[in-house]
Amino acid sequence: MRRSHFRILGYVLLITAAATAGWMYWRTTAEQLWGYGPLVLYLSAFTGSWLLRTFRKDGTVRKDNFLSGLGGLLLGTGFAGDFGLSFNLFFGFALLFALHHKLRARGAKTGEVFRHGYSAFLLFNLLTTYWVTNTGFGAGFFAMITNSALMCLPWLAMYWTSRRSPGIAVLAFASCWISFEYLHYNWGLNWPWLTLGNGLANWPSAVQWYEVTGVLGGSVWILACNYLAFKIFFAPAAAPKLYAESTYGETSPKPGELSGENILSFRKILPFIALILLPVGGSLIRYYTYVAPANDTITVAAIQPNFEPHYEKFSDPRQRAPLDTCIRLSQAALTKGPVDYLLFPETSFGNIQEQAPLSSPVVRTLTGALTDLGAEYLVTGYQGYYRFNPGEAVSPAVRHSGEVAYEALNAAIQIKLGTEELQTYRKGIFVPGAESFPFRDYLPFMEPLVASVGGSVAGLGVQEKRTPLVGERAKVAPVICYESVFGEYFTDYIREGAQAIFVMTNDGWWDNTAGHKQHLWYSSLRAIETRRPVVRAANVGACAFIDQRGKIISRTRYDRAGFLRGELLLNDAVTPYVRFGDVVSRVALLLAGMILLSNVARSLRRG
Repeated sequence: MRRSHFRILGYVLLITAAATAGWMYWRTTAEQLWGYGPLVLYLSAFTGSWLLRTFRKDGTVRKDNFLSGLGGLLLGTGFAGDFGLSFNLFFGFALLFALHHKLRARGAKTGEVFRHGYSAFLLFNLLTTYWVTNTGFGAGFFAMITNSALMCLPWLAMYWTSRRSPGIAVLAFASCWISFEYLHYNWGLNWPWLTLGNGLANWPSAVQWYEVTGVLGGSVWILACNYLAFKIFFAPAAAPKLYAESTYGETSPKPGELSGENILSFRKILPFIALILLPVGGSLIRYYTYVAPANDTITVAAIQPNFEPHYEKFSDPRQRAPLDTCIRLSQAALTKGPVDYLLFPETSFGNIQEQAPLSSPVVRTLTGALTDLGAEYLVTGYQGYYRFNPGEAVSPAVRHSGEVAYEALNAAIQIKLGTEELQTYRKGIFVPGAESFPFRDYLPFMEPLVASVGGSVAGLGVQEKRTPLVGERAKVAPVICYESVFGEYFTDYIREGAQAIFVMTNDGWWDNTAGHKQHLWYSSLRAIETRRPVVRAANVGACAFIDQRGKIISRTRYDRAGFLRGELLLNDAVTPYVRFGDVVSRVALLLAGMILLSNVARSLRRG
């Protein structure tokens, strides 16, 4: 294939991207969802521009683009999602380390280094989180371009370190990358979805050791395997032709000068194989020999009402259809026998005042229809509000309607049916933009833009402590949607005595794409880290029961109304991860700080 043909293909792909954008706009006007449209749009635009940047008009080819492109492709296809080729995760960064080696050898400028890193990480992001665009085009596009730029910070730190302390450049990258992942759990623009350890979420039997390290331990493992893969397969001694354009130091071999020590052998590959197989083998042993501690069980029925959230779920202010559907499905579930808990999804109902939820017409109708049918407790997510009393101190999330001050809530409630006994819970971590306005005090000029794309300027009311819902037979963690992605945060429920986990979510925003699958698999990781059983109630899907090993025991189909019954074996034991938290991140932060300070000191000494 002639090089000019690649440029023609690039233009064709850009035209395809433009046509896909037009199709998506038409679907919006018809109030229809996009499905995989954003993936086609982004992948066509990226590949088309990549071809035009790689195959130049003058006939030259930018060969380094192949390394950054292939590195991003391996990371994107290896991460849990539509592709799930997990083994690719152990090679994606290896190619980027090889690229870094080449760039450093020829003294590339920082701008070129950033461009290659950004290209790789953008491809990684669009292959794995394209579906965010289904919630809103602006939100999805911003998430991808911003997160790709943030991922370049460890990449640039590695390049900076290689110019001052080349022997620890990869260590600088690893420690800065883990620090970056930890930051993404703990700042206003939180987006830890692509934490590398999450990439193995569809393989719970292989990561049972997350009960000790959490998912950041998985990130360290993946980076270590990539480093060994680089040293064995892609370093100059192993792949001299890759470095034919330049040398790097006196020890870099010239093309064709392969000594016996450079020939790939089983002895050289053995450390890489061992680093993969030993953790996996130990995990499999733990998975198949794990015996849950003896304890009580509870029976739960999770309800999936199946109302599309963009155009259907919130369109009826009287909430008649969701109410009737939840009652009908609950009654059908109870014909199979009594349950301890009925579990409804996130934001199942709205306009409920936190101080007096039982006075809501919706709640009265619901409890009246379900009392004495065999369910002891009802747990449901709801949209509500807290009304501040005159003179009461207001929160940062305060809103005003005339003279009334209130805060909006994304919350949950547990009601003991047939009584007025109840307990409420407020969501504590919010989706940036949609539910919170990060750095609002520093970016007040952005408020009109955030409001125009449907984001929340005021934010939502929050509670500081993760309190479980306490019943006669169990203490359960009421986890609302995005909260289930945050591992160390999640451990607070367990420290407060939670014996099982209830996840209430509304994953229909993303259509039937990788998003809802990834979110389900992440609940498996929380089960492993805490050794707590999980039941999920999702508006559009999927409801699921997950055991203490992270195995999905049963689940519903996406986009189909129904219910799922099952039993949860309670657990009071505390895992090392719950006890000690993210120790891995603390070590990484210390190393990153020491390396960066050393770089600064060396720079000052040089003048």
